[in-house]
Amino acid sequence: MWTAHWVRAVMQQPSCNIMRGDQPAVLLLTQELRSLVGIDTDPVAHAIAGARLSALQQQLQRPDLSTHLLRGNYSDVSQLLSGVPGTPLVGQVDGMLMDLGVSSMQIDSAERGFSFMREGPIDMRMNPDGDLSAEEVLNNWSEAELGRIIRDYGEEKMWRSVASRPTSAAGRRGGKHIHPATRTFQALRIAVNDELQRLEKALPEAINSLAPGGRLLVISFHSLEDRVVKHTFMRAAGKTTPDEEHMTHGASKYDYADQLEQRVVIKSITRKPAVATESEILSNPRSRSAKLRVVEKL
Repeated sequence: MWTAHWVRAVMQQPSCNIMRGDQPAVLLLTQELRSLVGIDTDPVAHAIAGARLSALQQQLQRPDLSTHLLRGNYSDVSQLLSGVPGTPLVGQVDGMLMDLGVSSMQIDSAERGFSFMREGPIDMRMNPDGDLSAEEVLNNWSEAELGRIIRDYGEEKMWRSVASRPTSAAGRRGGKHIHPATRTFQALRIAVNDELQRLEKALPEAINSLAPGGRLLVISFHSLEDRVVKHTFMRAAGKTTPDEEHMTHGASKYDYADQLEQRVVIKSITRKPAVATESEILSNPRSRSAKLRVVEKL
């Protein structure tokens, strides 16, 4: 996660994934940037990002820039920002970028177990100090529990057969669009890292951290993430989500309309999510599923 804060030409920046892409370099090119904050649970990401930021500061001649790399989960963004020395950041952030999911560094590290294309332990912990690994899920969870996460988090139509033989999923042949093990690995990763529940907690905290006029940018990489982001933004903009549609009818519809007005704290900047162009996908195939949504604090 990267966040930005513009107050008297001061910018603060925290991130929920400090290792993806060239975001720090782009931010450092902004001359008004005076403080940069990165948030990630992965100590390897911290080590790499620390060296990268130091080199960028020297290269771009930005000795004035204060950088803070905080180890933690974006679901605790308010608490983490409150601990940054100097000016309190909660309610004062003018820009925040949440880059969800795993980084290329994690995917390409066989020992982290995120990819079914590489031999290694089935781990999948974004925080290597976390209590639960994918291997423990496969070995200790019941077939019913496995079926539930493969169905709900992997959106796998054949979830019953996969749950009965989960270790064979990586060996199944798929069509030309997606390897069948992709959904199973996604489901395991989401369950191990409690991703959707943490995201549901993080987004309201991120919105609350913004100053008036501040913007929150969220990049998601699969439909479950994007649905959480979309519906959270809808609620914060005073719009009706699909699960609240029934409240627009009946005797309580006027009370519900009042509630919608009262919860308006943002406006949408992107009517539809921005997606990668064909040329961007050619240069970075992993961007093909990325969706960017942007809102502004009122």
